[in-house]
Amino acid sequence: MTHPWRMTGTLLASLVLTVLVGCAGPAPHYAPSIDNVEMLKKSGMDPIKTGTVSVAPELKTGQSISIRANTMVSGVGNHYGDYLASALRQELELAKLYNAQSDTEVSGTLLRNDISAGGFSTNSGEIAARFVVKRGNQVRFDKVLQVQHEWEGSFAGAVAIPRAANNYPVMVQKLIGRLLADADFHVAVRK
Repeated sequence: MTHPWRMTGTLLASLVLTVLVGCAGPAPHYAPSIDNVEMLKKSGMDPIKTGTVSVAPELKTGQSISIRANTMVSGVGNHYGDYLASALRQELELAKLYNAQSDTEVSGTLLRNDISAGGFSTNSGEIAARFVVKRGNQVRFDKVLQVQHEWEGSFAGAVAIPRAANNYPVMVQKLIGRLLADADFHVAVRK
């Protein structure tokens, strides 16, 4: 017969270990932004294709991001560059402006990828990438774009951690929006 105190002790030990170790999980799935898709549809640009988005070698958060005691990894490919490339492709596909056979390609390098979820009142994130548009072998656009994003924080990790994770796709939407709003980008993707 198992004593009630032994079962309680086992459950308590399991709970403590879970809290101490933390959890690892994938970033939330990306959902295209209605604003970005509308901007694309109104742009008059020709269909383009997406290339790879690499991760800068010195970027420690290219593979995973620490959110308090938890680790968030890209749910797409091997790193967050793959997440960004997939997000851009989804935006283009939804606007019917993706063409895998296009001679115009947008690719890039992820340079910053940070989430700060330690604040009790406000948390923030920052993402930056160097975007390159090529037509054939000719570089038509090469620019670093960056966004910062803030959201309400919380003392409770059970609230702050999922809130921070759920704001990651919003940061990506804003970065793609910054690219799509760039006048030089519009010139680069038109024939």
